[in-house]
Amino acid sequence: MKKNSINHWIMLWFTAILAISFAGTAVENYFATRDEMTAQAKKSVERCASIVSYLLDRWDLDIVSDPSDPERYNEVRGILRNLCQSFGLDYLDIYTIDPMTETRVYLFCVADTDEVDEQIRETFPPGKELRGELHPGELTILSGYNDTQMDLVFNQYGDEMSWMAPYLNDSGSMRAVIGMDTDFSVSEELFRTSFLKRMAPKAVLLVAAQIVMLLLVKRRIIVPINAISANMKRFARDSSRIPESLNLRSKDEIGEISRSFEKMTGDISAYVNNIEALTKERLETNVQLDIARRIQYGLVPETMALDGPGCSVSAMTRPAKAVGGDFYDCFRRDENDVCVFIGDVSGKGISAAIFMAMTKTMLREKLRSGLGPAEALNQANAALCAQNPEGLFATAFVAVLNSGTGEMRYANAGHTYPVLLGKTPSLFRPDQGIALGIFEDSNIRESTMRLSPGEGILLYTDGVTEAVNPRRQFFGEARVIDALRDIPVSEDTAGEAIRRVSGAVQDFCEGNEQFDDMAILALVHREGQTEYDWKPLPVALSSFNEIRQAVFSSAGETPDARRALLACDEVLANIVHYSSAGKLAFSCSKEGDALRVAFKDDGVPFDPVTAPAEDKEFDMLDSGGMGLHMIRQSSSKIEYERKGDRNILTLYFPLQPSA
Repeated sequence: MKKNSINHWIMLWFTAILAISFAGTAVENYFATRDEMTAQAKKSVERCASIVSYLLDRWDLDIVSDPSDPERYNEVRGILRNLCQSFGLDYLDIYTIDPMTETRVYLFCVADTDEVDEQIRETFPPGKELRGELHPGELTILSGYNDTQMDLVFNQYGDEMSWMAPYLNDSGSMRAVIGMDTDFSVSEELFRTSFLKRMAPKAVLLVAAQIVMLLLVKRRIIVPINAISANMKRFARDSSRIPESLNLRSKDEIGEISRSFEKMTGDISAYVNNIEALTKERLETNVQLDIARRIQYGLVPETMALDGPGCSVSAMTRPAKAVGGDFYDCFRRDENDVCVFIGDVSGKGISAAIFMAMTKTMLREKLRSGLGPAEALNQANAALCAQNPEGLFATAFVAVLNSGTGEMRYANAGHTYPVLLGKTPSLFRPDQGIALGIFEDSNIRESTMRLSPGEGILLYTDGVTEAVNPRRQFFGEARVIDALRDIPVSEDTAGEAIRRVSGAVQDFCEGNEQFDDMAILALVHREGQTEYDWKPLPVALSSFNEIRQAVFSSAGETPDARRALLACDEVLANIVHYSSAGKLAFSCSKEGDALRVAFKDDGVPFDPVTAPAEDKEFDMLDSGGMGLHMIRQSSSKIEYERKGDRNILTLYFPLQPSA
């Protein structure tokens, strides 16, 4: 934790500021030192060039550079060497430049030491021509710029700072170039020494200033904040004891924080004892509520779905508090009968949840034993009346669906009216009955109705219809029916009905807090489970490869199977090109001496059984297959049905009996 303390961050900031200050000062001193040394060096070589120019003016350059007079030539070289040594140069040379050929012609070339001068004398005698690329400074002088120039030259003689000054005649024309070279490494060493001498006092001043500022910050900010932090930690460990006063009398923000903290700790300590007692009591209550909630979700899950042959069931519940009194259940008690029920216990909270558990358990046991809806409700009512000291009651609606025939038996014990699901949803008003737990002789009666495939019933508690929006309006039965309009018939009709109603209630409430428990259950009758095994396929012509493999696997690679594949190719092409389908499935099996193939898609409805066949010319056959005429001729039987949002086309093809 120390690395995240204020000490750590302040040290980081001061270090960063010091580093930035060092860097800025170093950069400033670097350029200042470089400019100063360059100016000094330039001034020195300009003085040397001025003396050389003065001497050359007194002498005749053509005469003194003539080696035929060795005595005079050596005298001039000696004078130039003295100048070279006096001004601290490594080399001093005088040469002319032919810019057309980039040739230098050396008139004089001297060095500061005797050994190097002897080598130079032999290497660069008067009139020595040296051809090579001209330096930038030489080009500048040739362009007419008469100021002294400097280039860094790296060659076999070493790394040099080469200064060049033009030697002009009386008319201002350049007669020669005066070259003055110094050792680059020596210049660099002088530069570093000068830079350090200039930088050292400033660095010491920067460090001293940072240390002083850091000490002031530590004394006025860090130390008081650490003291406040330590007091806060002690108070957090034992909030019943008021920390000792820090006695910070400063009138800045730190002092204000200290005084505010001391006042706050005093106020908090006064409430601690009461809060501890209340917290302990509430904690125990929350633990019990959490246990009750888990038990209730074990009895009545938040969501449940039951799908099987002939029916589809979906349900959900949403308690208004931690636990509630609404309940539902659904189960299949034998091969045909599917039992569902929903209920609502008076009141809320733990008492309602306990009564709910009793009611739900009794109804489930009665229905499991084979009783009908009315008898199950009547027997549960008698048991609840016998053990109901608090006078609670529960409404319930029970239904038993024969998933094979669609016959539904039902009975109502004072519950809200359900909604019949179908093409046009409507409110269903069965005999209201009497709620459970009020009178021992309830005499609840049973009724029967038949559901067609795709039809069903939606059960709900009054938490749905009595949901309230911010304008104090009830959701009502009409909005339940509106939410259920135009639900497509599919394998998930029950789930879609639940989602629509619960979503409509949530949108209607507009964030208003839920006042009552809510439960919804949908039961939908549908066709019995098909015997076909459907294989999903991509809606693409490439699916024909899988169709061909399935046909050959069922019927073998026979002429009859190949004729069947021609029809399958035509059906697949029509689905891909004209149906606008997004899903496709295929089924294939051998049934006696016939091959059955079936296609199922969610495209636009099209009945090829009743549609007129379209005869095509031979040259148009590749534009869409060989048409319905070919399919009808090659198959022995064609069946079509529109089930929900699916087209199901089944074709039968005769097969020659195997020998």
